[in-house]
Amino acid sequence: MIKLVLSYIATTSCSWTLAFLIPLYVLELTGSASWTAMSYFTAMAPFILVTPFAGVWSDRYSKRRFLLAGDCVSIMITAVICLSLQIWTGTTLAVVLLLLNFALASVGATHHPVFQSYAPEILEAESLKRFNAFINAADNLIRVLAPVLVAAMLAFTSKEMLLLACGIGFLLSLPLIYRSKEPQTVRSGRTGILRELADGLRYVLSDANLSTFSLLFFCVNFGLALIGANLVFIFSSIYGVAQEDIGLYYGVIGVGAVSGSFLAPHLMNRFEDASLIVCCCALAGLLALLACLAETPLAMSVIWALSTTCQSVVVVTFFTFRQRVVPSGLLGRTIGVTRLISYLAIPAASLLGGLLLDRHHSAVAVLAGGGGAILLGSLIAMRSPAFQKRMLRQRGS
Repeated sequence: MIKLVLSYIATTSCSWTLAFLIPLYVLELTGSASWTAMSYFTAMAPFILVTPFAGVWSDRYSKRRFLLAGDCVSIMITAVICLSLQIWTGTTLAVVLLLLNFALASVGATHHPVFQSYAPEILEAESLKRFNAFINAADNLIRVLAPVLVAAMLAFTSKEMLLLACGIGFLLSLPLIYRSKEPQTVRSGRTGILRELADGLRYVLSDANLSTFSLLFFCVNFGLALIGANLVFIFSSIYGVAQEDIGLYYGVIGVGAVSGSFLAPHLMNRFEDASLIVCCCALAGLLALLACLAETPLAMSVIWALSTTCQSVVVVTFFTFRQRVVPSGLLGRTIGVTRLISYLAIPAASLLGGLLLDRHHSAVAVLAGGGGAILLGSLIAMRSPAFQKRMLRQRGS
């Protein structure tokens, strides 16, 4: 388990660092907000375009070798970025960096379903909840700390040195994965990528729990993106927080996310997975509605920290639930399909949140809309068979 966790920390830290550096380069080269926004688009697009196919590849090929190949490709992309900085300038370099950003994000989009479906093949079932807790905690810590640490390091070193450090980080991940187990799994015959992808989609739609939870996470991601994508604007324009102080409030939110990751295994020992998922989603939605009443940025960050605590509990619980119930030969495709469904909500919600803020100049509409979407998903998820069984048992007792 330790080797997998350390490998994940290394690759994710480097990927986030590069995702922070590339927009900085693009902004310096073009001076354009539109060009810089394209960095976000090229980083997000692969999670919709590539993720479902990554699930098929995960079920087809050796997951361990796929992870090794991903690290090697990331090293090469980092090297090409360094080389490009020496060859091109201006708009040409900006275009090249955006293309490389898309390529790097494609590796990241591939890494998730492969990594998540590899873990249950080599870890004991009882250790999966602890593993997912560590992974989610690391993910949240990196999301919060990476921009802050990169900004701090840029005061003492250059972007080029950080690029070199990223290449070394990807390199350090290689021996950790190489020394992990190669499970002896029987892989099904290949019938074509699209057909195998369709098999994964049919499996998700035919499983009442997975299809209901997928719809739940579509609603949850819609609500979270409606709010989360615009938090910087809310803090700076609605609450008047200085840009250099926003990181402090994000730090409070990050504490909530990490706390939820470590709290999840203990809650999973006491409550059933479906109950924990539905109730924590509903609580996250209610907290989003409560944030409408926040009059200070500190109150807003504390309420949202509690919401992210619930969100982290949900992530760890669902990842473990999915790893337990889905057959190994279908797990990669299932992860790809469920992740695709949930990510489809993010672009439209992010845009809608910005439009609501521009129109109303208030965070209330965004917070109420986000909380309402999350609560709607929670109500839908109450129809899942796993949750209904719990309700029937309670009535019977």
